[in-house]
Amino acid sequence: MKKLSFLLLDTDAVALRGFSDILQILGFRDVRRSANTLDGWSMMRLKKADCVVASWNMPEMSGLAMLKIVRSDQNLSETYFYLSRPAFSKADIIEAGRAGVTGLFLKPFNVDNVRDKLKAIAEVEAEPGIVEAAKRLEEGLKLLESGNHGKALSVFELMTTQSESAEVYYNIGYIKTSQGKYDDALIAFQKATRLDRLYARAFEAMGRVYRVLGRDNDAEKCLQKAADIYTSTEKDEYAEQILEEILEINPQTVNVYNSLGVICRKRGDYSAALKYYQKALRIHPRETSIYYNIGRLHIDLKNSQQARVFFEKALEIDPAFKEAKDVIHAIDLGTL
Repeated sequence: MKKLSFLLLDTDAVALRGFSDILQILGFRDVRRSANTLDGWSMMRLKKADCVVASWNMPEMSGLAMLKIVRSDQNLSETYFYLSRPAFSKADIIEAGRAGVTGLFLKPFNVDNVRDKLKAIAEVEAEPGIVEAAKRLEEGLKLLESGNHGKALSVFELMTTQSESAEVYYNIGYIKTSQGKYDDALIAFQKATRLDRLYARAFEAMGRVYRVLGRDNDAEKCLQKAADIYTSTEKDEYAEQILEEILEINPQTVNVYNSLGVICRKRGDYSAALKYYQKALRIHPRETSIYYNIGRLHIDLKNSQQARVFFEKALEIDPAFKEAKDVIHAIDLGTL
């Protein structure tokens, strides 16, 4: 087994020491510990760890929140990241899987379980689809760096035609979770999120090749695809950078302003979100999804009557807009 370096995060001093002792028994010597995820994050920025094991329930920043931050950092996104707690629900497994967790440890820890989980890392690393995608991405990036845009484009185009395989693995993860086969579900989710990261970078690079070649429409489509993947996997910072790049190509694209609004709303910057939605409406004043998103923003602001105005506007344009109908019904029932 590869000699990994570890960062262990847990407020339970007994659990922290117990896991550290197990790693020592298994031959791992490079082990750092902290009772605080914010300190742990600072430690990672100073010195990378191959593998993080964080308790799900932590003060200030949960283990799950830290996982999402690590996955959104280009320099740390490939870190093996495990979450631990006494029990996991099916919803926990799906949420952690979608966020890109490597695996889950049940407390109390035991040597055999830790050994088996760490050995399972090799199974994902050896997945043929992941190995091939990583190889193609590296090849395309080298061609791009050398200025060979035509060959780079061919490599990226071939790679991205296979991007639907990530969704296949996500579906396998959901099925395995429903069957109670949690370890199999997590392996499927790992493969999916790893492929998503590779394909997002491929779409991003392909968009830039198209831009160099003067094919702005194709560049916009590829960059939007990369932004969509980053957004779906909670890498909003990267998505935002790409969306801003799309605006340089086409300042009149409604999708970008709408997507930027969604990102700002998710992080609680409601005034910025509203400005982006309003820009989108000026370009496409009859786009129902924008009215719906503004309505959702007002729900977040606890202003249900103002939200209703925007949901009703969406229905006025499209009377079959089911989501808008459902939210209005919930407002009438007083559940929102």
